[in-house]
Amino acid sequence: MERPHTAQSGQQLPKIAPSQLLLPEVTPATRLLEKRRQQFEADEALEAAKQQYATQAGGGAYAREVAFRQREEALKRRDLELQESLLRFTRFLQDNDAKRAKANRRAADEARLRGEREAEIAQLHGEAEACKVQREGMAAALARVAKYQQYLQSVVEAGEAGFQEAGDILARHATLLAANADLRQQQASCAAEAERVRGATAAYAKAMASEILGLNNRLAALKKESEAAAAEAAAQEAAAEYGRRAAADRQLELSQVLAAAGNLYQRCLQRSRVARPRNEASPLAQLEAVAHCVGDLRAALAQAGLIQV
Repeated sequence: MERPHTAQSGQQLPKIAPSQLLLPEVTPATRLLEKRRQQFEADEALEAAKQQYATQAGGGAYAREVAFRQREEALKRRDLELQESLLRFTRFLQDNDAKRAKANRRAADEARLRGEREAEIAQLHGEAEACKVQREGMAAALARVAKYQQYLQSVVEAGEAGFQEAGDILARHATLLAANADLRQQQASCAAEAERVRGATAAYAKAMASEILGLNNRLAALKKESEAAAAEAAAQEAAAEYGRRAAADRQLELSQVLAAAGNLYQRCLQRSRVARPRNEASPLAQLEAVAHCVGDLRAALAQAGLIQV
């Protein structure tokens, strides 16, 4: 079996003083380490002895070889025992770690459960206090209504209202409360409907007022437009009348000019010896003929010395 530490490895286990091994606080791992160190030293001594005996010759070499082999076998068995002890100690440590982890988990679970139970107990205490307060309140309420129970019983015993027992009075009261609730609901519904109608009426009146205001504004605008159109029409009519009058005046003047031109042309025809058409219709031709006639007349007067040219 292979030994964990040999002389060829070049490693040395730490040496621990014997005084330290005797202390009560030395751990099992430290003791195992000390045993492994002792085994390592024994292996080194054995290897040195083998080399020494291999170089020596003599009659007692065989006996010493046998003794050394026996010692080597003993050391091997001791090494196996140490390894088994180390394995058992390792398993022991692992078991302790597992047990400690399990114990820690169990302690954590117990602490959590204890907290939950304490919270539950506190909640139950609170509920108990609330129930106690509620019970006291109900007892006080019962004490307050006891006089009403006595009054109802006295009414039943009097027999004036026709009730056979107090439950009939309470049932009648419940019926009246339900009817009152229905009436209140109907009243609230009617009030809501009236409010809705009032709001709709107000909205309609507001809309109509706005529409009437708009129509009035439109009417005023149309009235202004009508007045402006009437004024413009009157102005146009006045302008047309002025145009008609001006045209009539111009036509009158034209007629007078044409009549004068015709008269002058006829007079020229009567006094002039130049042959001209008697029915000349063109005013320009008539005026041109009159101009020639006047020119001839002026020339004759000038020739006679009556006028100076």
